[in-house]
Amino acid sequence: MEDKEIAYGRPLAPDGTPSEYQEQEDDLLDKGKDGPKIYFFVIAILALLATNIYFYVKYKNSDELHTTVLSEKTQMETELDRIEVELDRVTKQNVELTDVLKVAQDNARIKIEELRAKLTQQELSRAELSDAQKEISQLRVAVSRYTKDIEQLRNENALLVSERDRLKISANNATEKANELEAINSELEHKVALATALKLSSININAFKEKKHGDESLETKAKRTDKLTITFSIADNPLAKKAIYDVYIRVIEPNGNLLIADNNIFEVDGIEMQYTDKTGIEFSNDGKLYTYDWKGVEEFKSGTYTIVLYTNKGTMGKGNIRLN
Repeated sequence: MEDKEIAYGRPLAPDGTPSEYQEQEDDLLDKGKDGPKIYFFVIAILALLATNIYFYVKYKNSDELHTTVLSEKTQMETELDRIEVELDRVTKQNVELTDVLKVAQDNARIKIEELRAKLTQQELSRAELSDAQKEISQLRVAVSRYTKDIEQLRNENALLVSERDRLKISANNATEKANELEAINSELEHKVALATALKLSSININAFKEKKHGDESLETKAKRTDKLTITFSIADNPLAKKAIYDVYIRVIEPNGNLLIADNNIFEVDGIEMQYTDKTGIEFSNDGKLYTYDWKGVEEFKSGTYTIVLYTNKGTMGKGNIRLN
């Protein structure tokens, strides 16, 4: 027993078992052996925690960046929609565009399509997003300038239309005034024509029977009448031109028929009329008498003959004679 105590260096209890002191020492030895294991285990846990924190922060930032990119893309797409709506609104105003404005409109629409294509890409860097934002800002300025130009053009067109309408009204008023003046002038001309027309102041119609040696006698019997003698004078008319006038004679027999010869046509106020015979007179506005003998038929009929005298300006007057 003593050899065992010396060999192990451990005091034993009287019954040969390890004493309490020896058990405490054994526990300390066991704990000393487990110390390094706990140290490495703690380091491993800390390393794992650090790794998890790193990846958490990394992916969190990545998610936030992705969310930010999506938000910015959505905002830019919305801005493109607004720009396109404004462009469509201006285009629908039915303004006839100049060549410069047509080019500006085409360029704006091409730029909108290009930017939409860019924003549909899955991966866009911050630099690309920034460039797209700058291009959208430039596009907004260009469309705003285009809108102002269209508005100015529309206002100019409205002024031109207003001026055209004003000139049209003026032209219509001028036309109406010209037509009115023309009507007045025509009426005045008609009045002047009437005023200058020759009118009878007197007319006498007598029937004569011609005898031998040139003698003749008044007659009232139709069967003995050889001619009708028309004596007339012209009313005073200082407005009438002193000249030689054609006098057209229309003889209407008792049964109401107009006695005419072939192709005897004259015109009064644009109306063609037939006449029986014509003669010429020299008008001097001196009140003298004019005489005309008419021998138009081989045998006169009983009844009333009406004789109407005309110039090309209208009726001079008429007279009649009754033959038994």
